[in-house]
Amino acid sequence: MKIKTVIIVAGILFVSMLTAGSSRGNLLIPVGIRHFTHLIFPPVDLYEPIVNDEYLFWEEGFSKRYLLKPKYLDIYEIGLHSPTNHLPAIYKFQGIIKVQFFSEDKLLFEKEISSQIACDYVADDMTHYKNVSLLNFEIPLLGKYKNDISVKLTVLKPDLNLEKYSNSLKMYIAVSSIP
Repeated sequence: MKIKTVIIVAGILFVSMLTAGSSRGNLLIPVGIRHFTHLIFPPVDLYEPIVNDEYLFWEEGFSKRYLLKPKYLDIYEIGLHSPTNHLPAIYKFQGIIKVQFFSEDKLLFEKEISSQIACDYVADDMTHYKNVSLLNFEIPLLGKYKNDISVKLTVLKPDLNLEKYSNSLKMYIAVSSIP
């Protein structure tokens, strides 16, 4: 009985340390474990976007750079959402977006987005998407960059299907809700 109590108390303390430490970035805990801890014990503002902006996915050559100010060291996602004019559940991303990650003005790495990785349905409506996730990445970037980081998105091939949602479509960057 004593051993069981000690194990339970130690587990609670460990999870508390993970949650508190991972929020402030003080502990050297792998991002995957931080993400899992946040999924189990999410802070109230965990999924609030750190970027939420109009982005012209349908205009070839359109480019915008965003300064990232992450609240948590975690797995983040870049995606799109249309809060008032939801995307139909048959939607598939058909463009190509070049994503470049910077620390100050030094290019760290780049990726191309050519398909979606996940979708969240609108509550009680399996016919429309609330969010479409396009790319996941970890902060700190490359295991060490968490301050003065930015991301530049450039449309290489436009997704013309999104133009009809132009009055409500947003690009977001937020902690990923994908386990």
